[in-house]
Order: sequence, then structure tokens, then C-alpha cells
Amino acid sequence: MAVVEYEKQGHIAVITMNRPEKLNAQNQELVQGMAEAWCQFREDEDAWVGIITGNGRAFCVGLDVKDAVSGGRIAVRPHKTDPPDPFWNYTLDKPTIAAVNGFALGGGIMYAIRADLRVAAEGAVFELTEVVRGGLAGWDWELWENLPYAIAAELAIGGRLTAKRAYEVGLINRVVPDGKALDAALDMAQGLISIPPLAAHYNLKLMRDLKRSRMVIGHRLWDQARSYNRELQGSSDIKESFLSFVEKRAPMYQRR
Repeated sequence: MAVVEYEKQGHIAVITMNRPEKLNAQNQELVQGMAEAWCQFREDEDAWVGIITGNGRAFCVGLDVKDAVSGGRIAVRPHKTDPPDPFWNYTLDKPTIAAVNGFALGGGIMYAIRADLRVAAEGAVFELTEVVRGGLAGWDWELWENLPYAIAAELAIGGRLTAKRAYEVGLINRVVPDGKALDAALDMAQGLISIPPLAAHYNLKLMRDLKRSRMVIGHRLWDQARSYNRELQGSSDIKESFLSFVEKRAPMYQRR
């Protein structure tokens, strides 16, 4: 079976991450499949709304750590795709909805917040695991666009949000019973296509354009972030965080 599935229900496209045995962790195959699926959605004139979800008991747990340490090396750089992923790169201008079931960790929470609207099951959990593994995440504009500073800061240092808390702080639109996230997202999508589709499209496009204009401020810090990231990726602590996870033992950090 494909690690990413693309299914049409009328004018609604459902894009499903399909590595349930790995909790939909991001390896090269999944990330490439996501890029291709979102390009297919972008080019499909009959697809008006896109839904992203995960198969199994997780939405997406971010980087596949075991895959990252395979071959005796640790590779934590972002996967590159050909073609580029318009959803990940904020260049997609069609309405999107995230149906979050279970864990949305690391890159998984980033997939969720790229959607215009978000539905989460009661058992969903949101966490930026990059800092737990010794990396950088959450410092830039993406969390600032979606959360108050204190909540964004909590996530940026490894804090965790339940679905209920995520709803309270405005990260998601609805909380639904476990097993009902996709159904709720489909209902929401039906509501979107029941209004004049171009009006919905252009209203959300203008909101995204405004968001993209504010991205410039965050991008000014990227050079500094890349410098920090190079230091972190060469550190003993990041190697220890990955190896201790794979070896299922407590890490022993040295702050170097």
C-alpha cells in the first residue's frame, strides 16, 4: 500500500499518511508522497477542499528517529522533495483542514498548523519533539501566528498540549470524540463547499497572503538559526538523544 493515499469524495480530497506501524513518522518516502499528493490536489480543478489526516493511532509523530540513525549515522536535516511540497512551503492557496487523531509531534504538529482549519480527537496530543532530541523548532513565526507567546514558548521547550488545551488556546477549531476527527473534518469541508467556492477560496487566500507577508520578519532570523542548528547537529547531546531513544534507555547529556 502507498505510504500516502489520495482519495476524492466529490469536491473534497483526503490525503492520508499511511505508515500506521510507524505512527506515520516522516521518512523520505512519506515526505515525498506528501509533496506529490499536495501537488495533485493543487492541480485538480475539481478538488476544492483538502483534508490531511493519518491512518492508525497517530496523526504524525514527526521525524522517523530509527530511520535517522540507520547505517550508524545520525541524519536530522529536513527531507527534500521533488517537486517541492506546496502545503509545507505555504504556497498552496486552496482551503485545507487537518483531522488530527492521536499524536501530532514534531513535523506532525507542523503539518497540522499549516491547515486553515483543524479538528482534533479528544485523545490527540501536540508536542514539538525537536528540542527533546536536541534540535531547534518553535522559535520562528509559525507558532507565533497560532498561539500566545507563553504557550508557544512552552511548546518550544518541549511542553505538550492535549486536544482540550489546544482548543482553549485557539490552536484547533473543534474537539471531537476519538475516532471521529475525519468525519468532523468532512462535515466542515462540506460546509465550505456549500458556500460560493470562489468566495471561500479568495477570502482564505487573502488571509494566507497576509500571513506570508509577516513571514519576512521570522526569516530574518534564519541565518542565526542555521548557525545554531549546525552547532546542535554536531553536538554530543543530539547524538545521545537519538541513540538513547533507539536503545530505550535514559539519556546522559553533557551540554556540549
